Amino acid sequence: MQKLKKTNFYPFYDPYSDSGGLGYGGKLAISLGFGAGYALLQYYSLPDKMIFFSENCWILALIISTAFFALYIATDIFRNSLSTMREIEGKYVGSLKVVDEWMNDRWLLLAGFAFGTINTTVGHVLGVPSVFFESTSSLVMVYLGFFLGGFTSGMGLLAITAVIVLYLKFAPSLQYTLDPNNPDGNGGIKKLGDSLWFFGGLIGAVGFLVSIHMFGVSWTYMHKPYVQFIFLFWISLPYVLAVSIVLIPGLAVRRQVSYFKSYKSGQLKQEKVKLYSSYKQFESKEDEEIISEKKELGEKLERIQSELETLKKMRNSHIDGKSSD
Repeated sequence: MQKLKKTNFYPFYDPYSDSGGLGYGGKLAISLGFGAGYALLQYYSLPDKMIFFSENCWILALIISTAFFALYIATDIFRNSLSTMREIEGKYVGSLKVVDEWMNDRWLLLAGFAFGTINTTVGHVLGVPSVFFESTSSLVMVYLGFFLGGFTSGMGLLAITAVIVLYLKFAPSLQYTLDPNNPDGNGGIKKLGDSLWFFGGLIGAVGFLVSIHMFGVSWTYMHKPYVQFIFLFWISLPYVLAVSIVLIPGLAVRRQVSYFKSYKSGQLKQEKVKLYSSYKQFESKEDEEIISEKKELGEKLERIQSELETLKKMRNSHIDGKSSD
């Protein structure tokens, strides 16, 4: 049991116990609990209940729940990716080192508090609508909403950074482990690329909700140029991160796979030239033994040609179509 804890990623928000990890029912309940709890507190703190809807407080509650649940889903996908990476890495478990250094509970909590504070500060700089100043409790709750949304997003931001670092360290090992004959058409790493697209989709979904919320709030200081810049930057940030988690690892993997394909193709072509030269030597001879050797050489040439075609069709990364090199 202890070994399982050491070789898998089980952060404080998704722990492992003797009975196993949290099920998706429990994860969904926790996620909805945070969002619904905030929504109820914010709703009943407002003197005018319609503000809850007119200022998109309900969207903020939805962001909190969605961000929590997206973090749970991403954690499960991340664990599967780690298992695949460790199978590919063999004895060199660089992925485990990155997780230990970047994704421990201390750094996750620190990232959550830091980004939660930054998000709250951004909301303050944009200018909390004056309607929330009608009661102290409603003002406190709107700031708490900013913090909760930022806290979860901060842990996600650290995870995004760790995934990018992980892939940059992992990519060089691909030159020694890729299998061009793997049916996934990506040398055996297709599911790693699929996980990155999935991460990007989760980030984009949360970013979409953030956009709806921010455009629906009557920010007080939006007439100031620097506030407009912060507003646009904060809205664009999730989409930049969504693209980054797909593109940066994709470019790193693509480079290594291209090296592998070039090296492997060169080897096969040299072998093909040697075999073809041997075949040409027997071209005009019809001895029975030579005919047998010619047949064997012909079969080897066909095998090499088949391997070259397979190598050519193999995708360089999850951001590429089939290669035409």
